[in-house]
Amino acid sequence: MQIVRHSWLLVLLIASCKPAAVVEPDPYPLKVERNHLLFTAGDPQLKAIGVQPAREKDEVVLHLTGKLVWNEDVTTNVFSPLAGRVASIKGARGQKVAVGDELARITSPDFGQAQADAVKSETDLALAKRVLERTQDLFKQGVLPQKELDSADTAFRDAQSERDRAVERLAVWGGRGGDVNGSFALKAPMGGVIVDRNVQPGQEVRSDQMLAGMAVVAAPLFIISDPESLWVHLDVSEQDLSNLQVGQKLEIRSRAYGDQVFPGVLTVIGQSLNPETRTVVAKGTVANPKKLLKAQMYVDVNVITHVPKMPQVPIKAVFLREGKACVFVRKSESDFEMRQITTAAEDAGHVFVSKGLAAGEEVVSEGALVLESLLDANTSTANAGAEKAEH
Repeated sequence: MQIVRHSWLLVLLIASCKPAAVVEPDPYPLKVERNHLLFTAGDPQLKAIGVQPAREKDEVVLHLTGKLVWNEDVTTNVFSPLAGRVASIKGARGQKVAVGDELARITSPDFGQAQADAVKSETDLALAKRVLERTQDLFKQGVLPQKELDSADTAFRDAQSERDRAVERLAVWGGRGGDVNGSFALKAPMGGVIVDRNVQPGQEVRSDQMLAGMAVVAAPLFIISDPESLWVHLDVSEQDLSNLQVGQKLEIRSRAYGDQVFPGVLTVIGQSLNPETRTVVAKGTVANPKKLLKAQMYVDVNVITHVPKMPQVPIKAVFLREGKACVFVRKSESDFEMRQITTAAEDAGHVFVSKGLAAGEEVVSEGALVLESLLDANTSTANAGAEKAEH
């Protein structure tokens, strides 16, 4: 038993003689002073941190998608005023026309009836005039009483009114008295360019075509417009409405023409919200002198909004800390300060800063979250050390 006891003592003695583990010091210690992270020069973590200066700007660019349509102020849809059959077509797409130019010729029984009514009214008026003249002569000779003269005069006036009505009705459709052939010319009501045509020879047309419910049936026979001026329709979300004002400049781009910019102006902001898309329709005009843009094109639209001058930083440089926006500002090569800021409008991946940052200050744009985690870790370690020292 004595031998066993000495053996254990020997083991304990040998174990107690082993050297203690050596803790190597951190070659790049990191210090935290308030909201500052102080790196040691040469710390490899600095290579992962990217900075860029806060640039002062006074414009916000709102990026929207738009659709080009014909300018309704210089556009007319041409329908047939009467039912009939298309006999011939003179108007072609792309053709320039003036007011009154013939677009198509239509054979219509209704127009033929109007022609016949006009011819008959002229004949009836001539007959009523002869009867009146003969009655006046007989009345002067004392052969006929006043009552007969009054009756003849009334018949003449009625015939004259009917003639005027028939001629006026025919003139509305572009006709004049004369032959009864049932053929009338569908004419251009305004000058411009025929930008679309939806009619073929022999096609049946109706006077109520423009009132039909079906889109295909309701298509106008011709569309005349000025393609050098177009409208652009924009769907604007609720949060973007505050950045829109009538008169703002528009920069319009089409995929067909790369980065070429077509200038425009915002002219109308809708007064109602689409309940399904939660958007408001806005409208602008765009000049198209070379006729490169086409109706029904989808385009990218930048709306230029002027704001007070403020520094602007990348959105990825901003992070939330306790519900407040913050950034890291580089004070020197190894000193980074966490600073609370107040943000304003956003613009293409950047955000305006209305308070807490000056133009030209260098903001951490790459690695801000890494710095935040280092700040949290070192702050926790420092607090734990302070509590241990107190105890």
